[in-house]
Amino acid sequence: MKKIICLIFILAGLEGVHVLAGTLYVDNIKGNDLNNGRQTSANDGGSCGPVASLERALALLQTSDRIEVMNTGKPYQRQYPGTQGVAYGVNVGGTVDAPVVIHGNGAVLSGLSVIPAEKWTAESGDIYSLPFWPMSNRYKLCKEQNDWLDGTPIWWVDGLAAANCKSMEELSKTANGFWWNKSEKKVLFHLPDGKRIQDLKVEIPATAGIYISANHVMVKDFSVIFSWDDGFDAFGASKNIVFKNCFAYNNCGQGFSCHGESCVYYEDCSAIRCASSGSCDVNGSNSTYKRCLFVHNTYEAGVYAHNDSIHHYEDCLIVGNSPFEQVWQLAHSKLNFYNCVFSGIPTQDILKLESGSVCFKRCTIVDAKAVCAIPENGPGSIHMENCALARCEKYFFKIPKNPDGRVVMTGNLYADGPGHYVGEELYGKKNWSDYLKAAPERASEWKKVKFGGSLNSELAETVKLMGSDRSEKPVGARLPPAVWERYFQLVKENVTPCGVIKND
Repeated sequence: MKKIICLIFILAGLEGVHVLAGTLYVDNIKGNDLNNGRQTSANDGGSCGPVASLERALALLQTSDRIEVMNTGKPYQRQYPGTQGVAYGVNVGGTVDAPVVIHGNGAVLSGLSVIPAEKWTAESGDIYSLPFWPMSNRYKLCKEQNDWLDGTPIWWVDGLAAANCKSMEELSKTANGFWWNKSEKKVLFHLPDGKRIQDLKVEIPATAGIYISANHVMVKDFSVIFSWDDGFDAFGASKNIVFKNCFAYNNCGQGFSCHGESCVYYEDCSAIRCASSGSCDVNGSNSTYKRCLFVHNTYEAGVYAHNDSIHHYEDCLIVGNSPFEQVWQLAHSKLNFYNCVFSGIPTQDILKLESGSVCFKRCTIVDAKAVCAIPENGPGSIHMENCALARCEKYFFKIPKNPDGRVVMTGNLYADGPGHYVGEELYGKKNWSDYLKAAPERASEWKKVKFGGSLNSELAETVKLMGSDRSEKPVGARLPPAVWERYFQLVKENVTPCGVIKND
């Protein structure tokens, strides 16, 4: 009998936990952080009603709860935390059957903070300084440039974009200008004549985006702008993480990143004008990106894999990232691309291949100096199947004379380019038959085809080549129309302290 009574109490306790799992509401206009975030009474005390901040909702979060963030039209912004930017940390997760869901409803999280006047240090004359050392990874180590990047504007005074100066000399001539003195880890600001520092609303990146360290969490329908670090992040050993319809604009770090042994799925996400890569996945992590865009990010690659991590990209667009390659494969990582479009920049290859593997299937690759120079020695390998390649200036591939099984190519279409180098010999359209006799490539052809559509990157008609199994197979990518629609909307959008400005 006692055992039965104990069992009843245990079940009642478990049921109580289930009842407590519910919905927290966040509203940065109507909410108050003294509320409990719930519409009805809960056992955690406090008045009923929405909280004002996402950080307060995350502090109240319980296993399998849901957070509904109201899109009030006003970005969610935090007070200046000091020189080390803080993130929205998700430390409580859910279960397989009941994951934590954090629903942004289109809300914008801004990494900008208004800098209190007392935090500035008077330098000389009208010049003031502030410690500034954002998580811009490799760019912080670049000694050739001692300033901020032009492609990712982040300085704001009274709601207006401010000048990005390149030197102290330029700053001294530019009222309302900023110069990031990277070597001294500080930003300097030129106060306009007749103004006091306390008269101005100066905003710069000081806080970061959403960082997950728990299991079974879904984050959807958010934009993160001006993050001091990454926009959306998973770390530790967080498993079953989903980011859906999330957008990263003008961040100081990556748009998306996963670390440790994290396992993350991204769907319909985009990163644009971030000061590091669009995605950066490291340390044995595993990720899948579906219908995602990586556009005009301004340092590192468009997508970047490192340290034994494994990643799959499907129906994705990687375009115009600079100043390096569109894809970095480093340190024994593995990248798989299926039905993706790559459009590069004239000064760089599409791919930097190091000591892991990259697989392209049904992809389109256009507009670059080259696709890739495959290392002469080492474990770097590439598999390219049923891809369409065009408009590379120097060559498509540099292939070692003895690749030792590291290069597998089949059923590809080549148009409008010089060909492949094998050793010192260039093989193009005129001597292609000689190349196929000796090279690690089969059933690939040169064809005179028309590219049209978006970015002049889509074959005007379906082209089929004879595959290695002697069956006809279509080549090149066919992205879903929604991906192209999102691309053309993204490149027209601007971000300001007021949020994302959609220009028609």
